[in-house]
Amino acid sequence: MLRRSFTLLTLAMLSGCTLTQSKNHEETLIAINTMESNVNIQLETMTQQISEQNEHIANLENELSSVSKDVKFVKHKVLTQPKLVVEKQVITIPAEAKPIDVKVANGKAVLGQEEWIWLDSVKQHFKARIDTGATTSSLNAVDLQVFERDGKEWVRFNLSHLNDETSKKPEIIEAPVVRWVKIRQSTSEEAARRPVIEAWIQLGSLHEKVQFTLADRTQMAYPVLLGREFFKDIALVDVGKQFIQGKSQPEAASKTNN
Repeated sequence: MLRRSFTLLTLAMLSGCTLTQSKNHEETLIAINTMESNVNIQLETMTQQISEQNEHIANLENELSSVSKDVKFVKHKVLTQPKLVVEKQVITIPAEAKPIDVKVANGKAVLGQEEWIWLDSVKQHFKARIDTGATTSSLNAVDLQVFERDGKEWVRFNLSHLNDETSKKPEIIEAPVVRWVKIRQSTSEEAARRPVIEAWIQLGSLHEKVQFTLADRTQMAYPVLLGREFFKDIALVDVGKQFIQGKSQPEAASKTNN
């Protein structure tokens, strides 16, 4: 009886050990499968990341290739463009600056409010007033006489002027009458009839034939008055200056006087 009980107990213990070992083996298999599954998931994740990185690297390589082509194109254009040659300019500085000619401006003679004129008919200088307000020119005439010569009207007069220190002797002039004009003065209501003659004068570089109205100018400051008809288109007037042109005379007259 005792032996039989011992045998049964031994069998029971052996069965319990077998069941325990079977259960442990199953749990080990489950753990291994779980680990394998996790490793596979991690491998897939890493594979996807590597694929994305390879794609990004490929895009960068394409961009780098495009930039390299652009750089080569720009470099080729720069090398093939014609070179800009800047020529050296030689600036010559004159040793002495030319003096400014105050007698001329814009191709015209510059006149002050007073100037010296040379009258060809008497070969003498006279002071003249440049009058921008007067239309015609006027010449001093004292002891005026009208006479006929070759069927034409002539005049004879004395050009002497009391206020002109250059007139040291009577200067008698004879000239044909070009026309007659009527001039109304502010001191008289009646118009005075005056003869007009032509005479050559020299003023600076200007040698011109001028029409003069004859009048007694002994009470005036200047024996000669030059109006706009003389200097229009050939001269400019600076009323703030005097005797800009100085004394001048034609070359022929100068040679005769010398």
